[in-house]
Amino acid sequence: MSTTTEILRDHIKDNCASECKRRVKLESIKPSNNHHFDHGEHAENEEGLTEGEMAMLAAKRRHEEEDKAKLENYEERRKKEREAEEEELRMLKEKQERRRLEREQEEKEMAERKRLEEERRKKEEEDRRARLEEERRKKEEEKNKRQQMNFAGAPGGRNFVIPTKVEKNDKFGNIVQAKQEMGMTKDQQEEAKKVFLVGIRNGIPEGSSIAPDELKAKIKELHQRICKLETDKYDLEKRHERQEYDLKELNERSRQVARNSNGNKVADSSDSNSRFPPKVQILSKYDRQIDRRNFKERRSMYENKNAFPCFPGVPPPPTLFEKVFKKYDDELLEEEEAEEIEEYE
Repeated sequence: MSTTTEILRDHIKDNCASECKRRVKLESIKPSNNHHFDHGEHAENEEGLTEGEMAMLAAKRRHEEEDKAKLENYEERRKKEREAEEEELRMLKEKQERRRLEREQEEKEMAERKRLEEERRKKEEEDRRARLEEERRKKEEEKNKRQQMNFAGAPGGRNFVIPTKVEKNDKFGNIVQAKQEMGMTKDQQEEAKKVFLVGIRNGIPEGSSIAPDELKAKIKELHQRICKLETDKYDLEKRHERQEYDLKELNERSRQVARNSNGNKVADSSDSNSRFPPKVQILSKYDRQIDRRNFKERRSMYENKNAFPCFPGVPPPPTLFEKVFKKYDDELLEEEEAEEIEEYE
């Protein structure tokens, strides 16, 4: 927008400069015998001009009026746009301030709920400790009473106390209820679910019996609660993703540390969770090259005495020649007889 203003101003300056030059040119023209120019009167100047100059002057005035109207229109439009921007900025600031106040109020309410929850938890913990202490004291008193009765009672009297029978359902109520729920069929579970939902629905008043103001307040409260729960859900999802990434990175680091600290002979920690045994590398730290033969090739070294290790890029060793021992004729005959006997058998 500033560029458009500058262009208009430059155009007006150019028109003014051309007008000054034209006036200087007109003043330099000498008046004729039939006409007399008076510079103080604009009408006489126009009468002394030619038709072309008068047309140029009219066109110049028309352009000046158009430029002036455009500039006024632009300034008016720019003023309206500036007012609209200021109004929008003011509304955004008010909305931001209102949201900040709502957030502070929600944080205060959350802190108050946490404080009440912590107080309730502490109170329950104190009650539980007091109850356990009371039970321990009662057991101790009963034990002392039994001991006194054993020492001071008659020899024929009984020296034991039969405790009162406690119902199994009272002691293991949750376990029994869980077993009952596990033993229920799918239809029974659906029926129990429907009964539970009907009980909840009956506790909710009808919309016609609630005042409009209370209904609006309830809707607003539920909307704020949903927004808060969605925000907490998003935060928990992001936290879960970050924790998973941290766990993966820590596991990878632990595997690398275990691999580097114990050397190549130790199997990878990831192999410990597999159902297959870890892979064992047959090598020596004094060898420059790792033995890349498979099990069959390594076993052939022990079965064939002429076998030799094969490494890529390494020529085989020189051939070993066996020394031949000559045998006597009787030994050869004995061997032939033994072979014939084996063939007949």
